Amino acid sequence: MLELRPILSALWRHKVSALLIALQLGLTLAIVSNALVVMNERTERMSRPTGIAENDIVTFNFMAIPKDYDMYDAFRQDLDMIRSLPGVASATISNHVPLSGSGSASGFYTEPNKETGGLGANYYTTDEHFIDALGMKLVAGRGFYPEEVMKISPSSNDRPTIAVVTQKFADDLFPESNGNVLGKAFFNGGDDHPIKIIGIVERNLGPWPNSSIAGRGAFYPAITDRWFYYIVRAEPGQRDKVQKLVEEKLAERDGNRVINTHTIEEEKAQYYAGDNTMVKVLSGVVILLTFIVALGIVGLTVFWITQRQKQIGVRRALGATRTAISRYFLLENLMIAATGIALGTAAAQIFNGFLVREFEQPTLPLTITVACAVALLVVSLTAALVPALRAANISPATATRSV
Repeated sequence: MLELRPILSALWRHKVSALLIALQLGLTLAIVSNALVVMNERTERMSRPTGIAENDIVTFNFMAIPKDYDMYDAFRQDLDMIRSLPGVASATISNHVPLSGSGSASGFYTEPNKETGGLGANYYTTDEHFIDALGMKLVAGRGFYPEEVMKISPSSNDRPTIAVVTQKFADDLFPESNGNVLGKAFFNGGDDHPIKIIGIVERNLGPWPNSSIAGRGAFYPAITDRWFYYIVRAEPGQRDKVQKLVEEKLAERDGNRVINTHTIEEEKAQYYAGDNTMVKVLSGVVILLTFIVALGIVGLTVFWITQRQKQIGVRRALGATRTAISRYFLLENLMIAATGIALGTAAAQIFNGFLVREFEQPTLPLTITVACAVALLVVSLTAALVPALRAANISPATATRSV
């Protein structure tokens, strides 16, 4: 307590520089705590279970050169050939690929002829192998039989009468059913054509994992020649070999087309590229701001020690121990840091309120603010420690030197 008065007096004489360091600490706390919330939210989003065997899946599509190309015959021959290749666990055809950022969505209803207030969800057209090929888990009901898979085109009036849906689709569309939706029917927007649910898969995030409809998916037993991808699941550890082999065999079987291929990992990395970049940029900002704060504290403490060498020498001549001298500067730094952290805590909540309101960012939990405050306090005291120890080594003879 006896040290507080001279510390406060010294801080008042250097109030501008002390206030600048406190404001710097407060601003750093506000930015770092909100950055950590955003980074944590993005990281958790990217690490969610996708519901598919993403590490083992390769996709293929092609562009036919002849104008009168028989697409459906090519589908049949290609898939029969792909499924017979070594290392291939399963293969299917679909109009879209999960995690790719490209897909189809619509509004779905529990009653016919509705056009507003529906449930948004992704939908796929595929064949009877899709559950196995995507590595999804069937939790209720069954998949499609081969005879149930239709061939449809933009000019066709044929529409599917059955579907397999994800658990999230079932829970959100029929919230009162406790997941028991097998046999229930749903309708596409503005339509009176019922589609009966025959199976439920555990999870599939769909083509847009960051969207509000992620996880809601409906799969129809149909093949279209307008948009199509071969989705091939390789045996564990065989993906790269299978990708090369399938690409070669497709080209060998029919040279009148251009083959394109991607892995699901590549599709996922491309989709999450923005999130990954944001995490890296914010990580750099956090490290840079923390370093600048530490550098500022070191510089200010060294400056004050240089100015007070005679004063420190007098205290040492009067019997002050090295520990007392070090403690003095650490307490001085602690008071500045505590002021800055108090300002930063309030600023962090105000800043987060703006982010939540304007950009729909996650709410800043108090635990993260406290953790950041403690971390900055440790950084502040650590940064002041070396200059404080240097001050403790100033000789008492300094008091006798002229200034």
